[in-house]
Parts: sequence; C-alpha cells; structure tokens
Amino acid sequence: MHVIVCLDNQNGMLFNRRRQSRDRAVIVDILQNLEGRLLKVRKFSEDIFPVDGETIWVSDQCPEDVAENQVCFLEDAPLSPVLERITMLTIYRWNRDYPGDFYLDIDPIAAGLRLQARSEFPGYSHDKITKEVYVK
Repeated sequence: MHVIVCLDNQNGMLFNRRRQSRDRAVIVDILQNLEGRLLKVRKFSEDIFPVDGETIWVSDQCPEDVAENQVCFLEDAPLSPVLERITMLTIYRWNRDYPGDFYLDIDPIAAGLRLQARSEFPGYSHDKITKEVYVK
C-alpha cells in the first residue's frame, strides 16, 4: 500500500481538526503520479480531490481497506495501525511552521522504510514544497 501525507516542519498534519495547509500543486503532483492506481481518500479530504468513483474513491475505512496496489491520501488518521502493510510512503513537506495538534505517528526510517527520492518544486501557495518518497 502506498500512503501519502502532508506535513509541516514539526511533522504536524492537523490543528483543531482542520488541515494546516493545502496547495494545488501538491494535488496535481499526486494525480500525475497515480500511474493508473486507485486513490482512496477519507471524507475529510474529499473536497480537495476530483472524486469520480472510478480512480478516486472516498472511504472512511482508509487506510484499513486500501489494497496493496492502491494509494491512500491521509490527513486525519494514524499510520501505525497499518504500518506493516505500507510499502511506500510519500511525504509532502510544507517547509513551514504551523500550529499543530495531530502529528504523523511514525518515523519512516525507524519503521524500516528507506528514503528513495527527495525533490523540491514550487507550490501554488508555498514557495517550496519538498517531496520525499520512502520505500520498504
């Protein structure tokens, strides 16, 4: 299973049950890199993706119901319950400090993932977004 998350400098994901930030360029990058795979998002993230019921589905069972060859975008759920099933983790870093109260609950390296690639690109609302891809 491939999981995608967005983080601030402190690995924060949410503050007061709201996403810290969003950027159109990140969504475009995610969609361009699906390579024909199904993307599942939770209801919380439905408003930032063009949900069509064919390539992008809404599932509040995500990440538990994500198959090995599928992708899950997470903003509001922990990864530790499905850690053993994660074969790839993509992290988009905002490179900013935001208030946060919900954080990524795993350390990719300590979890046995290795950094395969790191790149930077300009975002729509962020000067620089860093993309890190970890693999098992």
